[in-house]
Amino acid sequence: MPRQVNHHVFVIEREFTHAPSLVFFAWSDAEARRHWFSGPADWVAGEQVADFRVGGLEISEGGPKDGFVSRYEARILEIVPDERIIIAFMMSVDGVPITASLATAEFKPGDYGTLLRYTEQIAFLDGHDHMPQRIEGTEAMFDAFEVYLETPKSES
Repeated sequence: MPRQVNHHVFVIEREFTHAPSLVFFAWSDAEARRHWFSGPADWVAGEQVADFRVGGLEISEGGPKDGFVSRYEARILEIVPDERIIIAFMMSVDGVPITASLATAEFKPGDYGTLLRYTEQIAFLDGHDHMPQRIEGTEAMFDAFEVYLETPKSES
């Protein structure tokens, strides 16, 4: 059977009641990301790598106990502090690549704080099209990000 690729683009915009510098920090800081960039609460975490710099590697792996293993592996292509992050990443399930993406997160002053615009150009590989689930999963990630931003942080 010939291999195939199907291309899609989606954009998610959210406005947060915080300054762009704080939203950018929460998106880019390894410790902050640990709190919101993961799978569902019942997932078991696997390998985690966070090297936030141009050319840096980011890995987030995990899945349900005794279930599949989902792996996100990214390279950071560009960082414009407090304004923009561009990454290229692959998603795989049980070692099988299912998508390749180029994603841009833009942090812009908004009416009430920060407008975060996330654009993902995605290639679904070899019949693994699941656009509605991908958007749903990305929206859930944004929901977790918003909860993190709104949760008071302890002063230590």
